[in-house]
Amino acid sequence: MSMQNLRQTLVIAMVSLVVMSSATVSVHAAGSGGGGGGMTSGPVESSRSLSPEERSMKAFRSGVKHRDKALKAEAKAASAKTDKKREKALAKAQKEYARAIKKQSEAMRLDPQNYKAANELGFAFRKTGDYRKAIGAYNYALDLNPKFHAATEYRAEAFLALGFLDHTRNAYMVLYRDDRALANQLMERFDEWIREKNGSLSEAEAQFVTWIEERKRIAKMSSDLSLNNTRTWPSS
Repeated sequence: MSMQNLRQTLVIAMVSLVVMSSATVSVHAAGSGGGGGGMTSGPVESSRSLSPEERSMKAFRSGVKHRDKALKAEAKAASAKTDKKREKALAKAQKEYARAIKKQSEAMRLDPQNYKAANELGFAFRKTGDYRKAIGAYNYALDLNPKFHAATEYRAEAFLALGFLDHTRNAYMVLYRDDRALANQLMERFDEWIREKNGSLSEAEAQFVTWIEERKRIAKMSSDLSLNNTRTWPSS
């Protein structure tokens, strides 16, 4: 078995475990009235008429709705006036991410080629703090579609959270070459990470910060050159 097939097999096994462990969540979600969290959303006959791929995309879209609800709850927490309201909003966000994990796991079980569901599964795992499972899901998405650079950027954020700085550097360089907008997005996350560190850096982290500053200078030089190449100069 190739390394790629082995990795995919391991992720599918992980997905199966998530689906089984999420059974209790689905029972409660069925009556929550949000994001298609119930086990069925229509007549049984209609559900059976869908192909596995169509059912996978249905679960994927439901998972995205739960993700969006979680992000909305996080935004609400950020603007909360009291600790109680902030904690309540964050708890709601975590519940929605758990539901997103369940739905995206279902989507992958139904269609193991659904790399977008793998990416969303990784996102939900990362937002719940399970960075290693997130990286596994992102690896799976990129095995299926190496050019799906949204997963490259998200995986880099998980690498950064775990202190895998060499992997983080490599991801940035891939994005800088292939998707400059996502490279800039990752650089913004680097800036947030530096602020969170608040000057408390290990030797390796200090070297990483030096590398970040150098990459910023290179990116600015590249941007300036691009502007000069496209600028229209007045004729003499």
